[in-house]
Amino acid sequence: MHEKKKKAFKLIGKTIVYTFAGFGIIFILVLLGVLSLMNPKSTLGRIPDNSILNIDFNLAYAEMRQDDLFAEFTKQSAYSVFDLIRAINVAGTDDRIKAISATLNTTGLSTAQIEDVASALRYFQSKGKKAYLYSTGLGSFGQGTKEYYLASFFDEIWMQPVSDVGITGVAVEVPFFKNTLEKIGVEPEFYARYEYKTAVESLLNSDFTPTYKEEIEKLAGGLNKQYTTIISSNRKLSESDVLRAVDMAPVCARDALNMKLIDHIGYRFEMNESLYQKYHAKNYAMTDYMAHMGENTEKKLPMVAFLVLEGVIEDGESSNNPVSDAVIGSESVLKQIEELKDIENLKALVLRINSPGGSYAASDEIRAALVNLKKQKNIKIVVSMSTYAASGGYFISLAGDYIMADSSTITGSIGVFGGKFVLSGLTDKLGIHFGEVKYGQNAGILSMNHKFSETEKQVFEKSLDEVYQDFTTKVSEVRHIDISEMDRLARGRIWLGIDAVQNHLVDELGGLQHAIAKAKELAGIHAEDKFVLQYYPRRETFQEKLTKFIENGGNLPMMKVLSDMEEFKVLYRLKHDAILPPMMIKM
Repeated sequence: MHEKKKKAFKLIGKTIVYTFAGFGIIFILVLLGVLSLMNPKSTLGRIPDNSILNIDFNLAYAEMRQDDLFAEFTKQSAYSVFDLIRAINVAGTDDRIKAISATLNTTGLSTAQIEDVASALRYFQSKGKKAYLYSTGLGSFGQGTKEYYLASFFDEIWMQPVSDVGITGVAVEVPFFKNTLEKIGVEPEFYARYEYKTAVESLLNSDFTPTYKEEIEKLAGGLNKQYTTIISSNRKLSESDVLRAVDMAPVCARDALNMKLIDHIGYRFEMNESLYQKYHAKNYAMTDYMAHMGENTEKKLPMVAFLVLEGVIEDGESSNNPVSDAVIGSESVLKQIEELKDIENLKALVLRINSPGGSYAASDEIRAALVNLKKQKNIKIVVSMSTYAASGGYFISLAGDYIMADSSTITGSIGVFGGKFVLSGLTDKLGIHFGEVKYGQNAGILSMNHKFSETEKQVFEKSLDEVYQDFTTKVSEVRHIDISEMDRLARGRIWLGIDAVQNHLVDELGGLQHAIAKAKELAGIHAEDKFVLQYYPRRETFQEKLTKFIENGGNLPMMKVLSDMEEFKVLYRLKHDAILPPMMIKM
C-alpha cells in the first residue's frame, strides 16, 4: 500500500510539473503568435523625403540572419551583414536619404566584414553623399583598433568630450591547457598533418612551438600592416603618425583631435544639430529602413542565389542561436542545395563562407553536393570568403568556379588532425578500474582508457595521411597548383586573403558586392539587367518556426547547449578535423 501511495504522489508531482510547463509553452506561443501578426511595415510609416540614415554599429550583425522564434528577444540583430551592406548600397541611390549618421563604441564586425561595409560606404559616398560617425569611446579603453579602422572610412568622426580612441594595435592570445590537463590526469593523444596544423597545440604544449609562433606573428603582423596602411590613407596621415598614435593609445579625445585622428569633439545632440542645420533632414533608423526593403521574388527574372554557411562544420543539422556557436550541419546544407535544384531560373550561386573549419567528412560531403549542383543546373558558383574560410571552410570553397576573399580573411590551413583524450590518469585518481575484453586487434581504438597501441597508432596515422593526401590533391587539381608547390602552401599554414591571392589559393580580393557582380558576369547577366538576388537559408514562416519549436519539445536554445554538454562531445572525438586553432585576436 505504501508503494502505491509513493507512485501516486510521483504521478501527481509529474502532472503538476508538466501542466505548468505546458502553460509556459502555451503562453510563449501565444505571445509569439501575437507578435507575428503585427506587420512591422504597417507601423513604420513613410520614409521622410529628407532623411539621415542612422546606423548603430554596436548591434551584432552576423553573417546568418537570426530567424527563429526567440530572435526578437536577444540583442542580436535580426538582420545580417548582407542586409546591412545591401541597405547602404540602396541608400546611395535613394533620393530621400541625404546622409548617414552612425554610432560606434564597440562592434562585433570582424575586419573582413568591416572591409565589406567600407566598400558599401565608398559606393554611398560616390553618389555625392557623406557619412558621419559619433562615438563615446572607440573600444573598451584599449582594443579599439578595429573600431577606429571602421571609423576611418567616414567623412567626419565626432567624439564625446573625455573619451578615448583605443587604437592600441593588434594582439593575439592563445590559451595552453597542457599543465592543467596533467594535474587532473587527462592526456591528449592527437596527431596532425603537419607542423603548421596547430589546432591541438593548446592541448599538447604549455607554450608556443616555433612554427606556431611563426604563424601567429605572420597573422598579427599582416593585420597590423593593413590597419596602418589603410588608416593613414583614409585620414591623410603618414604611417609613422599612425604608429605613434598606436604606441600612445588609448588617446584621449583632445589629443586625438590635435593628432587629426578625429574631426570634432562634442556631444551627440551637438552633432545632430550640426547635421540638421546642414541637411534639414530627419533621423531615420537603419533597422526601420531595412524593414521597408522587400525582396524581389519575380519568378520570370534570372536568379542569383546567395547561400550563407556560417559556423563550425559538423554532421547533422545546422544551428544558429544566440547562446551557442553557429554550426554548419551537413544534413541541413544538403537540404538547402536540393531546394536550389528546384529553381528553374537559377543562373548562379554566391556561396558566402564564414567558417574556421570542422569535420573533414562533413566538409567533403558539402563540397561534393555543390559540385553536383553545378553540373545538374549548369550554373557557376562564386565563393565569397568572410572572416574565416579556413581548413574545412577552404575545402568547401573548392566547389567554386571563382573564389574571392577580403584582404584580412583568414584562409588556408590545409591540413588535418585527429585523436582522443586518454582519461586513465583521471580514473586512477578516482579509484576507477576498467576491465577489457576484446575480439579484434583494434577493437579498443576508441577507448579513452588507454593510449593507442602500436597497431592502432599505425592505423590512425595511415588514415591521417590518406585524408591529407585527398585534401592537397583536390586543391592541386582545382586550383591548378603543382603538387610539389602544395607542400609549401599546405602543411596546415594559415594565410591572410592578400597572401592567398598571391599564392593562387584565391582568385581575387573583393567583398560581397564584388562577388555578386562576378556571379552576374559569369551567368551572362548584364549590369543593367534586372535579376533576383535570393538569400538562403530563406526566411521561415511563423508556422514553420512554430512546427520546429514543437518538434523540439519547446526547448529553448540553452537546452541544446546542455544536451551537448551531457554527451561529452569534446572528450569523445576520434575523428578527422580540419579546423583553425583557438586564438583570441584583440584589436
